[in-house]
Amino acid sequence: MILKRISLLISVLCLLFVNLNSFAAEYTSNVQSLVLEDFELTQDGKAKTQWILIPDRFGRQGNTDAGESMQELKWVKAWPEAYFGKEISGKNQGEFFYGQADTEDARKRYTDSSGTCIGMFLKFNRQGYNAVELYPLKEVDGKFQKSPLPFKGKVRQVDFWIWGANYDYFVEMVLLDYRNVEHRLNVGSIKHIGWKNFVVQLPNYIPQSVSYIPSLKVLSFVKFIVWTNPDEKVSGAYIYMDHIKYLTDVYSDLYDGYQLGDPNNIKNIWEKGAVPPKESDLNP
Repeated sequence: MILKRISLLISVLCLLFVNLNSFAAEYTSNVQSLVLEDFELTQDGKAKTQWILIPDRFGRQGNTDAGESMQELKWVKAWPEAYFGKEISGKNQGEFFYGQADTEDARKRYTDSSGTCIGMFLKFNRQGYNAVELYPLKEVDGKFQKSPLPFKGKVRQVDFWIWGANYDYFVEMVLLDYRNVEHRLNVGSIKHIGWKNFVVQLPNYIPQSVSYIPSLKVLSFVKFIVWTNPDEKVSGAYIYMDHIKYLTDVYSDLYDGYQLGDPNNIKNIWEKGAVPPKESDLNP
């Protein structure tokens, strides 16, 4: 009787061990913090990524949709010292190291630096729910067009820094999923003084994967929207933004044939693949 009980206990423990291993394998992850946009300049003083402020009609001359924008956008020398610290002598920037081992290789990977941030001057013709939209751009044939910034992996949260001057404004962030469906997420009020870090958790209803291979579906950042509350003054307000980062799971299962589930690899091998005869080449 005792032997049967011991045998049963061993069997239960073995099953539990197998289930735990299965559970762990199913949820294996590699979560990393990556930079989406740092608002830095190249060595020749140009922005790495161009951005544009587009206001509604009340942010334009004459209150018309075709009126000239009254908004201003600049890359300026400033950053949140709570994150980057004060300016480093001789480097003209602030730096923040967040690695475990302070080695040269670790600093290349785990050091964030900032020499500039993006500055916005917002102005409207009337009080109310006015809005300006901040878009990333890309250059095509000498012209610029709106161009969403793609994330890597399965995104869990997005965070960034905003400098406020205590104006009663609020911010939204718009993301685009693989179906070209936009998702508007509330960032919150920017009625504060100085730099403040904002963290936006991504809700589960935004699809970032499917059950088929390739399963991961890329999510993209579309724009920020800054709104004014009706009772707040709109004669001119300065707002600054810096260092958009995101927390994401970049793990991918290394199963037999995982290369055939990589969209980039699929495109490459199919473009170079041998082509069979067409139906029109068959004898009747």
